[in-house]
Formats: sequence, structure tokens, C-alpha cells
Amino acid sequence: MEILSFLSDSFWDLFLVIMGFLAMVLGIDTYKKEKKLHEIGIKTIAKVVGFSDEETSDGVKVTVPVFEFNDSFNNKIRVKGVSNSICKINETTVVYYDPKNPETEFYFSKKDFLVKYLFFFVGLFFLILGFVYLYNHFIAFNSK
Repeated sequence: MEILSFLSDSFWDLFLVIMGFLAMVLGIDTYKKEKKLHEIGIKTIAKVVGFSDEETSDGVKVTVPVFEFNDSFNNKIRVKGVSNSICKINETTVVYYDPKNPETEFYFSKKDFLVKYLFFFVGLFFLILGFVYLYNHFIAFNSK
């Protein structure tokens, strides 16, 4: 019964710990995927050829850049960037892509470099904050 009381009092602390952990895992996973593409992928230059208006799952409209590059067989590959990429038409950037699946497995080294760090450090912040609050609740709970 006491454990349930402690858990109910510490729900938001546990939520912070879980969300922080998940964000850190996502950042580490993104880092691993980008590192793998950097090692086994083919490096080439992609050019911004346009923009696409996309709608997120919660109904927010975002504009994402559309990049085009040639693969090792000189096929033109068109891919959409991410919404936080600030680009202009005809701007070029380095892209690493998997030769087996260039349409879906790629990464822009100069456009997407902050994502992994952002997720990791925001996750670390929430994880530490959650543990601090959880520890404070634990001390207060045991002093009763």
C-alpha cells in the first residue's frame, strides 16, 4: 500500500525519467544510423529542387525541402528533407546514402547534425530532473 502511495505521488517524476530515457535512446539510435551511413554509405552532393507542404499527424502544416542527387548508377533520386532544414532553391549539401536503398536511407551531414544531439541532451536533462524530483519525493516519503 505504501509503494502505491509513493508511486502515485511520484507519477510526474517517473514520467520525466521515462520520457528522458526515451529521448536519449532516440538520439543514440539516430547517431548510430548516421554513423553507419557515414561508414558504408556513398557520399555525393544533393541540390534543393523545390519545397513540399506536408501536414504532421497533429494537423500542423510544415514546408520541407526536396533534394535531388544522382546515385552511383547515375539515377536521379528525389528525397524530402526535414522541416528544420533551412534551404534555398539550388543550394547544395553533402548527402550520404545507402546504395541498396537510397530513397529511404540517407542523411544530410550539414542539415541534420543537430537532431541527435538535441534529443540526447534534452533527454539527459529530463532524465536528471526526473531522478532529482524522484529522489526528493523518496526522501520526503521515508521521513513520514
